[in-house]
Amino acid sequence: MWDHNVVPAHDGIRLAEMEEHLDLDLQYNVETSVRHLREIDIIVGTAPPGPDFYAISESLDEIVLGRVDEVAEADSESIIDHMHDDDPVSDDGTPVIADGSGATIRGVLAEEFDIIPEAVEDYLRHGDQVEKLNEAVDAIREADGVEARDDYGKIIFRRGAFRYTLTPYAVDLYEAEEEED
Repeated sequence: MWDHNVVPAHDGIRLAEMEEHLDLDLQYNVETSVRHLREIDIIVGTAPPGPDFYAISESLDEIVLGRVDEVAEADSESIIDHMHDDDPVSDDGTPVIADGSGATIRGVLAEEFDIIPEAVEDYLRHGDQVEKLNEAVDAIREADGVEARDDYGKIIFRRGAFRYTLTPYAVDLYEAEEEED
């Protein structure tokens, strides 16, 4: 970090960039090394300006802060549309909810949420829609016999990436070592 001028006045580098940016060949996981260096006050991690967490929509592939509920509702409706498209229909064109003809989106979700198949729409539309959306997407993706579509996805919450620099203490140690040489 000293050689790359990643000192206290630097903006810092993210953990994900550290090994490549600093051209390191570590025997241990980067996270382990960073944790040990933080414990002995050699490096410090600081949060970048901005929110502590970011909400990311898989379906939109973008950050959706301020629109989480809106996106969760839209993606839940997309799951419901997918479920309706997947529902078997009788000879007269009316939906058949439980005909035993194999895995359906409705069946997968009814089992996941431990509810009757007829109640899936209402269940997805009420309560914590983000949590229910994420559970529904996982259930569909993991189920045999059904395929998830691209018009819905999970909403993932990620912490802003810390940026790491040498501490003033580490700089003092390095400078003292240079003076002795």
